[in-house]
Amino acid sequence: MTIRSNLTPFFLLGCSVVGTAWVHAEEVLPWSVSVTEENDKFTPGNKDRYYTQGLKVAINRPDDIFFSIAQEINTPSDTVNPPSVLPPYTDLPYSGALYLGAGFGRVFERGGRRDVFFALEAKLGVIGPSAGGETVQNKFHQLIGTAQAVGWGTQLPDEILMNVDVELRRRFDLDGPESDHWDLIARSGLMLGTMRTQFLLGGQLRRGDGLNRSWGQTFLRHSTSYDPVANLRGAGQARTSYWFFADGQVEVVARNYATDGTNFRDSQAVSREPIVLQTSVGFSYQHADWSLSYYLAARTREFEMQDGMHLIGGLKAQLLY
Repeated sequence: MTIRSNLTPFFLLGCSVVGTAWVHAEEVLPWSVSVTEENDKFTPGNKDRYYTQGLKVAINRPDDIFFSIAQEINTPSDTVNPPSVLPPYTDLPYSGALYLGAGFGRVFERGGRRDVFFALEAKLGVIGPSAGGETVQNKFHQLIGTAQAVGWGTQLPDEILMNVDVELRRRFDLDGPESDHWDLIARSGLMLGTMRTQFLLGGQLRRGDGLNRSWGQTFLRHSTSYDPVANLRGAGQARTSYWFFADGQVEVVARNYATDGTNFRDSQAVSREPIVLQTSVGFSYQHADWSLSYYLAARTREFEMQDGMHLIGGLKAQLLY
């Protein structure tokens, strides 16, 4: 009886420690899966042209390793009238890209503030008919009852896609860490490879509640798939958060497969603009283990003969598990 009585407090303490550790791991180490769809159908103009569709599925693990699969589709300005069977050489060629991504990221702590974000991602895939752009676009048009694109026979030929992307972000609390209603996220990115070679600078201003749960809205073609999720669940976190955002970026472009064509095979190409600007606005809502975002982006010309600015809309859904 005496031995059992003496061991009871230690047994209860051990159970408490194990239980606390298990709960803590459940709270701060979730996995997440996100789906991002970008499409000019999500814009007021609803014009099916240029960068017309992008889809990415990404998985982020609790050890800061992430994976993704993505597809991009590009078309000329006219895809249904007879001339589009053989698009003019002054217009964007048909092209598709399909690729896998893998990388790692880290949020660094400086003086108690986790306000610096770094990510590195490698991408491997294919540009050309094997990317499935024609099938995806025309099957979707058939589903929604719109005319199919008729010029995919002129698309860029098959070529391997290889890219390495690096991204850095810095978060500034504009009203102090205790308030967390205004912030600014500055970012830079470097992309090197056969798909895109460019450098960009951007910033995102956000107004809302619970901003520390996110590193801002990203864009499918111009950011890595790293999405830190440690702050999405845990003690002291509100179950609901939301914010509006306004974003701007400048891109210095040395290569873009959609305008420059393939690297090692003959293909159609257009005269690329070396500087591209983008502005966007949007809204994000998070509740418990899921979130949903919408954004609308306006982009300046990516090639010389482009017909004005281009609008693209995006939807992103995320689920923790």
